[in-house]
Amino acid sequence: MRKQNGGVRKRCGCARRLWPKCPHGWHFNFKWKGVHHRLSLVREVGHSITSKSEAMAEADRLRSAIRSGEYPRQVTPPASESIAAPLSFKGFAAIWEERRGVQLVRPRDNSYRLRTIEAFMLPGTSPPLTFGEKPLAAITTGDIEAFRYARKTAGLSAVTVNHDLKLLRKMLNWALRTGYLERTPFKFGTLSAISLEKESPRAWRFSGEDDEGRLLRACDPHLHAVVVALLDTACRVGEILTMQWRNVNLARRELVIEAAKAKTRTARLVPISTRLLGVLELRRHDAAGEELGPDAYVFGNEVGERVKSIREAWRRARDAAGFPDLQLRDLRHEAGSRFDEAGVPISYTSRILGHSNLMTTSRYLNTHRRGLHIAMQTLERHREQQEQGREQQKRVAQSLHTADASAPANVAAHEQAPASKQLPS
Repeated sequence: MRKQNGGVRKRCGCARRLWPKCPHGWHFNFKWKGVHHRLSLVREVGHSITSKSEAMAEADRLRSAIRSGEYPRQVTPPASESIAAPLSFKGFAAIWEERRGVQLVRPRDNSYRLRTIEAFMLPGTSPPLTFGEKPLAAITTGDIEAFRYARKTAGLSAVTVNHDLKLLRKMLNWALRTGYLERTPFKFGTLSAISLEKESPRAWRFSGEDDEGRLLRACDPHLHAVVVALLDTACRVGEILTMQWRNVNLARRELVIEAAKAKTRTARLVPISTRLLGVLELRRHDAAGEELGPDAYVFGNEVGERVKSIREAWRRARDAAGFPDLQLRDLRHEAGSRFDEAGVPISYTSRILGHSNLMTTSRYLNTHRRGLHIAMQTLERHREQQEQGREQQKRVAQSLHTADASAPANVAAHEQAPASKQLPS
């Protein structure tokens, strides 16, 4: 029999058993006197719904209103309340999450950041007001700057602060496009009103050939395979951990990163190195020797189930190898830099990294550093050529001087030679 779920459901691709925990919005479905009522509960109540029990309670309220004829509401407010209550930032955030946020990569990270933004207490408000409670249209540049200052004084890195600002900018730009706002506090006309924090790019690199071997020896078998894949493909950690065997072609030695699993939502192809090919062949079968199916995860457990996190295993390995500051994302930078140093054109390196434009790749790899080294090598070659030129000039001058010094002696010897040795006239 078809499950009714009390008239509430979700339209996402998550399994039914995951609905209470997944971040997607709840929907309501009810038929009364031949009329179907299908609507979004989040949009109806004006705020996010965090549990199935809350969704069921709202559905019961709506069913009662429909049966009694009170829905849709036909209420004329008093003159003092003729203007509808403005949409709060929290209410808008719920709409954005349902309509746009779920389409982005890692929506749970966005949800966590939104809860932090909504709970921020805005300074100078009377009565005290949180960011989430303030009307969306009333949010100012000063409110965003106050939030930025609070995050910075809390000791958070420029990267973390920028992630918060980028999320806010993305949401308010969407509000502008969809008609929820007439202007965004991130701009004054065409000028940018809020700039991002200046980030210090990480430039961690292995200092020698032995560093990689020391790290790999400290890894357990599963982490060893993941680290090899990261170093030989320049993929992101999430792309490696979510890769399935249907994305691997060992005969053609190719990996396909699906668009749904890529940060830029663009599919790409990555060649398989000889070292990675050996790793993949060892992981192709389960413990019983059976070949894993197409939906099994390449870097999953023994039976192909997904491994969601390698954080603890990574901490143990890097500490044991003596690299306490090394982060997993540094391996992607190391891999991309190796392609660049090997002379691979930046356009191909960018495609392997999955960047949407070459400027991102240039910043990511710090290619100006490579240019500086090339400049120094050019200078050294020029010096060597100049030195060789001076040495050659000295040798030529020395040979001419020797020839000039020996010329009179040769003439005298010729004049004193016996007549029998001289040529006839």
